[in-house]
Amino acid sequence: MDQLAATYRKHFPILETSTYLISNSLGAMPRQVEDELKQYTDIWQREGVEAWHEWFPFVDEVSGLVANLIGAASDEVTLIHNLTVGSALIGSCLDFTGKRNKIVYSDLHFPTISYLWQGWSKYGAQPVVIPSDGIWTETERYINAIDENTKLVALSHVYFRSGGLQNIKPIIDHAHKMGALVMVDSYQAAGVIPIDVKELNCDILATGVLKWLCGGPGAAFMYVRRDLHEQFRPAIRGWLGDKEPFEFHMPNVDFADGMHRFLTSSIQVPCLHTARPALRMFNEIGLEAIRAKSLLLTDRLIQRADEHGFTVNSPRQPERRGGALTIDPVKAGSTLTTKEVCDELIRRRFIVDYRPPLGIRIAPHFYNTLEEIDAIMQEMRSILNG
Repeated sequence: MDQLAATYRKHFPILETSTYLISNSLGAMPRQVEDELKQYTDIWQREGVEAWHEWFPFVDEVSGLVANLIGAASDEVTLIHNLTVGSALIGSCLDFTGKRNKIVYSDLHFPTISYLWQGWSKYGAQPVVIPSDGIWTETERYINAIDENTKLVALSHVYFRSGGLQNIKPIIDHAHKMGALVMVDSYQAAGVIPIDVKELNCDILATGVLKWLCGGPGAAFMYVRRDLHEQFRPAIRGWLGDKEPFEFHMPNVDFADGMHRFLTSSIQVPCLHTARPALRMFNEIGLEAIRAKSLLLTDRLIQRADEHGFTVNSPRQPERRGGALTIDPVKAGSTLTTKEVCDELIRRRFIVDYRPPLGIRIAPHFYNTLEEIDAIMQEMRSILNG
């Protein structure tokens, strides 16, 4: 067992009962989350409404942990409810009534984002969906689609079905040359891919902690480039976005400085508690070490898939590969479907999932071992052989 797994496996109880290989969907829960939630209930029970004096600053503390992982300053990141809400907040800052009204994104993007931007057509936006090969989107296709009429490029950092890692830097650079903004969805990247928002020069980046960052559902975070803070005046606004929220100004908001203007309603305090233990852990380990371990495990997956004759429906090149691989073990004429193989794996406590039409997603993390990779591939073969 390697040093990372030997040091950190004990922090994740599910690893005692399962081969947990689906951190790109929901990260394993750190043991410390139980204590964190007890701390939340203790404060609420003891302080009642006065607990807000501790909870409001908590937003900035946890946002700062995320900021440190993506190369941002602590005051350049804040809490949002999810990527859809974050995207809507940004969309509400932009004017799509003129000639520059295109929103460009790939057909590999997570569907909820497509739904949102298609809905934005009622405000004058013109969504442009770039076709892919089903696994990855060629950079040139983005370059060709982004022109002087593009308002926003919605980039998926890692594609959710295939685990394909997009090289986003040249796309961002071209978008800026065309005068367009770029919003990066790093839900499938943060926690397994090193990110530096300053080096990328991205305008907006959003991510949630429920996947690779092992923070559970309900908390997401958004970075906005500092020089855009005062330019952005979201039409989706709430009382916490006001400079003096407890003065209850009416009828118009006086926007808070910086990222706090993107806060809307009451904050999701329990979710901040579930997020903090793993975020501290990730800052302790460092994402370069996690990326190196991830590549080691996914290299082994590709090797074993080839040995068993399984189809790898993810990019094989390390520079095009995120943390997950999608593998289809079923050949034509098999008596089992790919979903049936996936369901049986889960029944046997090999926790993965199925994403049509590509296959079974396998997402090892820093707490997994090479032995677990070998075991799940052998288990697939066993299921197919009856």
